[in-house]
Amino acid sequence: MRKKMKKRTAVLITILVLTLAACGQNGASGPSTEPGTDQENNRPTEPEVIVKEASGTFTGLADSHTIEVILENGEPQAYQFGESLMEEISILQENDIVSLKYEEKPIEGEDTLKQRVLIEIVKTGTSGGAVPNEDADNAESRPDTQELTLTLEGMTEQKEARIISAADGYSFYVFDIFTFNPETGLLTMDVDPNYAVQIEKLPADLQLQEQEEKGTRVLAEYGEVEVVSEEERPEAMKDARLFLTAKEEKNGTVHQYIMKEQDGNNLAFTITIPAGEPSEGFVPHVYASLNTVELEHE
Repeated sequence: MRKKMKKRTAVLITILVLTLAACGQNGASGPSTEPGTDQENNRPTEPEVIVKEASGTFTGLADSHTIEVILENGEPQAYQFGESLMEEISILQENDIVSLKYEEKPIEGEDTLKQRVLIEIVKTGTSGGAVPNEDADNAESRPDTQELTLTLEGMTEQKEARIISAADGYSFYVFDIFTFNPETGLLTMDVDPNYAVQIEKLPADLQLQEQEEKGTRVLAEYGEVEVVSEEERPEAMKDARLFLTAKEEKNGTVHQYIMKEQDGNNLAFTITIPAGEPSEGFVPHVYASLNTVELEHE
């Protein structure tokens, strides 16, 4: 009888040990932390941030960190800004025309409202005297945007550009890859400002020989100056009165001095083209824009 009791006791202890061991394997290690498990999937996701661009008329400050801009479609809009943009905004005046880049963030609990935070703001003119110039007859007759034709990598494309007026009395269409300063006449490429064009309005009575002498002086500091004949010019610049070029031997940067006549007036384009990949897009975009330059009627 005692032997049977001992045997039953041993069996029960064995079952208990096996049960405890199974529980330790199944639950003691805690929840799985392997990639792709529910723990990863349950982590809160960051709200999507969208970067947008806009342009319009600066109307002033709504508070110390918020500006108000009337967009081109007439809609007023508020944008918040940080300390990094304080200097740029401090020099703006009411009715300045500005180009904006901003982040649009969703507001928690709001389906339609968005928070707009400025990344960049650039003055492109002043209302009533710059962009768009409502007082200039030819600016009124030209649309705010226009599809321009250009050739990229052998393919002909249509691309939208926006009209900008300069303080020197001309307007032209500018692609969104450029920034134009209407006060200085300097056009630069956003990805690399070393790709640039300086636009200059010249006296109407300036003779071709004088133009060539001036252009030669401008380019001579970079290297040997060559006159590009009409046959050798790019198709987009066949009608130029003068086309000079010089190349820097040390870095391969090409400098061009192109002069065109518009309504009896002469315009000079001093173009800087560094050696690099952006030049493939820079040159056709620049030529397409410069071919739209028109003098504003007084």
